[in-house]
Parts: sequence; C-alpha cells; structure tokens
Amino acid sequence: MIAADFSIVWPVIRFSEIDSTNEEARRRAQSGDAGPCWLTSEIQTTGRGRLGRQWDSPKGNLFATALFVFPRLPVEAALASYSAGLAVLDAAKASGIDVSALKLKWPNDVLTGDAKLAGILIETGTSQGQLWMAAGFGVNVATAPERPDRATARLSDFPGGRDMTASQLLLGLDMAFRSRLVRLLGEGFGPTRDDWLAKAAHLGKRVQLQATSGRLEGVMKGLSDDGALIVELDSGSVTHIRAGEISLLG
Repeated sequence: MIAADFSIVWPVIRFSEIDSTNEEARRRAQSGDAGPCWLTSEIQTTGRGRLGRQWDSPKGNLFATALFVFPRLPVEAALASYSAGLAVLDAAKASGIDVSALKLKWPNDVLTGDAKLAGILIETGTSQGQLWMAAGFGVNVATAPERPDRATARLSDFPGGRDMTASQLLLGLDMAFRSRLVRLLGEGFGPTRDDWLAKAAHLGKRVQLQATSGRLEGVMKGLSDDGALIVELDSGSVTHIRAGEISLLG
C-alpha cells in the first residue's frame, strides 16, 4: 500500500448495483487494496450517511467513494470533509452549473436554502501500517428523493444543470477533490477553512447543536485551526464542537 498520487486522474471502478460504495471501499482497504480509485454504482441497496442513517439511492444520482491512502495522522482526517464539500461546488461550477445558491452545512452537507443536495461520509482505517480514507459522496443529480424529515434538491433543476449526469459530475469531482486535497496537504487547513466559511450556511446565526455533551444553543462563529465548530453560547462563553448535528433556530 502506497500513498495516493494526487496529480493524476484516479481510475473509476463501476458497478450496476452494490450495497454501498463506502462498504466496498472498506472491504478493499481491509484486504490490502486502498487505491487510489473511485468506486461508483448506479444503485446502492443499503446506502448510508452519517450516524448510520439511510441514504436514498435512486438511479441517476451520484454515489461514489474515493478510496486512497491519506498521508497524515488520523486526527487530521476530519479536515478532508471540508475539502470534499468544496469539491462538490467546484465540480458543479466547472460543469457550467450556477452554484451561487449553494451553501455548506457543518460538517458535511451541501444545501440550497434548507434543502439538501448532497451529503459526504468520511471514513478511515488502518491497513499495513497506513491510514486509508474512504470519502463517500452522495449527490442528487437527476432525482430529489422525497423524505418526511427534510426538503431535498437536485442539480438538474439548477441553471446549467438540466443535462448533467452522474458520470459527468464524477469526472469533475475527481479533479476537484484531488485539487482540494493537494491544497489541504500542502498549505494547511487555513485556506480551506477560509473557502469553506465563505460558503458556510448558518454562519453568524443562532443555531442548535446536538453534541456529545448534550443540546446547545448559540451563535455559529467559525471554525478552529483543527476544524472544530466555534459556537458562542447564550451564556457568553465560547465552545468548540467536533461532532454533532446542527440546525438553524428561528
């Protein structure tokens, strides 16, 4: 297993149907093959998002996982989720889609208004003494799956997106994600943080957080040097949140 080369196009391994591209990435990595490559499928039978939630996977949308050796310590792996979110915007924009209405929700969703367009699932593990990363992307391209708990959106409804296909988006995503990773690894988190905050949903607004420490309310202030969410609580104190769920308060 060797570290990924971020300067060359990664090969794409395609499936017509699979349980989950992230699960396939895990199987491959644990058997000693950590790419770099993309794993993509027309359909996922048990697609999932963060916290084990089901990810609806109808044909026509993008379900793809980048599998590669991440040449940093495990504590830095979470920073790649910010690169991944930005890469979705970069890829769509490069394809001629107007992304001005898109925002990035902490830690890893792409939104238009309050409707979810894409989700990202970063998973890691070790094999043969190296850290592998599976960066899973679920992007609503042709279909906005109906959900009882939230609104959804699709790229085909955006200006310039009518003829977009999942395969076309993946071509752009390969270049965009590799470029974003090069910047993260070469320049540190600072530039990535600045770009992410420029597109951040809820920045400067009152939010509610379900964190490991319990339910919190306050104003979203930014991101720390290690990628934690900075929130000014109603009490006036400031806290850093590294895992949880965020929602906008009315």
